[in-house]
Amino acid sequence: MDAIEIFKRLIGEKIKPMIIKYEPYKNVFTTYPYSHILDADFEERFTDTVFDSILFYAYEKDEIEKEYQKGHLDDLREASRVAYENRVPKTEKEADGLLGELTLDCFIKLFFPDIEMLYSRAKYLERRPHKEETVERKGHEIKGYDCMVFSIENGKKYFWVGQVKTGDWKYCLDGIKNDINKSIIKYYFADAITILCDIMRAINSTSVELSKIIDDINDIIFDCNSNRAEQTERILQYFKQEQIIIRIPCLVMPNESDYDDSSRLIDNIKAKIKSTFQDFVLVNNDNLDIEVLLLVFPLRNLDKVRELFLEERKV
Repeated sequence: MDAIEIFKRLIGEKIKPMIIKYEPYKNVFTTYPYSHILDADFEERFTDTVFDSILFYAYEKDEIEKEYQKGHLDDLREASRVAYENRVPKTEKEADGLLGELTLDCFIKLFFPDIEMLYSRAKYLERRPHKEETVERKGHEIKGYDCMVFSIENGKKYFWVGQVKTGDWKYCLDGIKNDINKSIIKYYFADAITILCDIMRAINSTSVELSKIIDDINDIIFDCNSNRAEQTERILQYFKQEQIIIRIPCLVMPNESDYDDSSRLIDNIKAKIKSTFQDFVLVNNDNLDIEVLLLVFPLRNLDKVRELFLEERKV
């Protein structure tokens, strides 16, 4: 079974009824039952599902399929705990970001089930640590992006650089605006790509196009190994030449206790987004092809979700 089918069966079918699904670019809302208010145990079920998704976040496509064939995913909780212990940085603070990153990863796989995606666990490996970590279980990770993947969709090539914010509405929306523009600062962007593509040298992909992107960028890295400025410019030029669209999926997970009326909730979300972004200007000095996708998932009790998720990580 393909990795995305395994994900849909083991994670997607659990998380799908908990959310409001927005079909990107169609302006169509599909509203699922509001587990946030209908089920007293929503927070427990959501955190359990998100923790179990760690395996799909931390492992590559081939690894997921092999683990499934071996029967290791029959006990998904145990398999995800192994993945967590061996692949994920252990900051283990309530607001350290892992909860949001996992949720974004789930939503991408859930909302875009038909795309051909090149997985990457580059998030966990800091190839250029700036200082020695001393905190127990800290681990190294690439800072700044909350997801990085390549994909092919309807013949178009995409590079995803995700951002997540959790907290109150103002913190989430103000922060995500800053993160969108930060995502395409050229050195920041190109440095992350060099780490990603170097790690993905050994990855097998059924897509010739996706494999070629990785090979081509690694050739640029080889040619410009001692010249960061030239390397950056050539990577940016490559993205334009190959017409690779930079997709910035932004997930905001604000605390929102008012779920009494579904129409009012959606109207409230739309009003807050419109107010926040009405004067927003995308800074794109390098003329890259950029697409911003905003996903909003309000939580009835964010603090409780964070607390339960942290408890599960420390078991």
